Amino acid sequence: MDSISAINSQEQQAIEELVKRVRLGDTQALGALYDRYAGRVYAFLLRAVQRELAEELLQDVFVALWQKVYLYDPQRGSFNAWFFTLVRHRLYDALPKYQKHQSEDLLSVPGVVESVAELAGDRSDLEDQVLRLFRDEELRRAVNHLPPDQRQTIMMTYFGGLSHRELAEKLNLPVSTIKGRARLGLQRLRQLLPEQS
Repeated sequence: MDSISAINSQEQQAIEELVKRVRLGDTQALGALYDRYAGRVYAFLLRAVQRELAEELLQDVFVALWQKVYLYDPQRGSFNAWFFTLVRHRLYDALPKYQKHQSEDLLSVPGVVESVAELAGDRSDLEDQVLRLFRDEELRRAVNHLPPDQRQTIMMTYFGGLSHRELAEKLNLPVSTIKGRARLGLQRLRQLLPEQS
């Protein structure tokens, strides 16, 4: 676990350096932050809203990051905590407008959209989801230690939002192969990661 902790420390330093560069107007640094966080932010947003709004909010979040990065103070907490508070606030701001535009028919179709009203109403649950989804730089490091086929499966299903069946179709593999890779990858992650409370 010491190697993962060392990697986490190096990762935090790299993130802080990118943030400093963004403050100076470096668009390439913003692009690097986008590459690091966009997938997880998008996956989180998809849990609350439909794809089109999630895409809009994703862009809005990074525009807001560009405009408000000066507000981040490393003495008050980590960049991850600050950034995901920004994500959460953008989502909260969008939910009332989103709810207003949803028709009764759309909301009544099973599986089309989660109950946005429940999600918005229980902010502590939403905050817990954000923390669970994004606190784990350690998880990202551990995923990078997986064999390529297991890493691809974990990334595309758990972080990319594909089902096992969708990934199997995309890779032209049997669903059982994808499920096996996911199972082995998760077992390996349990070995690599310390117990979470």
